[in-house]
Amino acid sequence: MGWSWSRLGLAAAALTVSTGVSASASAQAIVVRASGPSAAKFPKGMKLPAGTSISLQDGDVVTVLDRVGTRVMKGKATLAVDNQVLRDRGLVPMLTRSLSNPRTIRAGAVRGMMAPGLAPALPTVPKSVWVADIDKGGKVCVPQGSGLYLWRGNNAAQRLSWLSEADGGAMVRLQFPPRTSGISWPGGSLPLVSGRSYRINGDDAEPAVEFEVVSLAPDAIPDNAAELGGLLLANGCAVQFDMLADSLADGAGTAE
Repeated sequence: MGWSWSRLGLAAAALTVSTGVSASASAQAIVVRASGPSAAKFPKGMKLPAGTSISLQDGDVVTVLDRVGTRVMKGKATLAVDNQVLRDRGLVPMLTRSLSNPRTIRAGAVRGMMAPGLAPALPTVPKSVWVADIDKGGKVCVPQGSGLYLWRGNNAAQRLSWLSEADGGAMVRLQFPPRTSGISWPGGSLPLVSGRSYRINGDDAEPAVEFEVVSLAPDAIPDNAAELGGLLLANGCAVQFDMLADSLADGAGTAE
């Protein structure tokens, strides 16, 4: 059985020696996604150095992650990537703090409005990047000494799942109560080990989802959003990169 994100969780699971890759190059910003005629020029993960200006055509939309948040730029225009859009600079340290104390972390707020008395059906955004999305899998980055939370984007209904190592072994029952987005890793029943792969199986006909844990040295975690995004991508943690960009998008400036 899992524990609610807002309740006391199990003690943080210990991770083995770091196997993470450091981000070798600093960037003023990093591309999150792009669409429109010029999309091929701005692949996901492309680093944009300081002083860069990008030229966009009609219909272009380029989303970048800079030092403190997400910025959406639209054509037709030549726009500077200059960190001039004001945002809350405390968001990145909050998103990257250790989950060794689950009481300090809460589920993300639901985007949008809902009718009184109805459970939220819209995706939620986590208030930490150290989470494993149980619907997407892939590599999951975790700082040494930090806990890990299992996350679901849609928290409207109760959800029951099974967690095990990918190569078999004991299975642990997970329970997401209604309106609960994240639950703590059940470290007392299944140790969390760097480099090991795990599998989530649901009670329905959905295919199993697997993810691999990548341990990061705590002193390698930057408080710069662009550099953090580069670190996540360098270690293959693309889902967490998208979560980071989405978590910082509410305060993003739009250049048009």
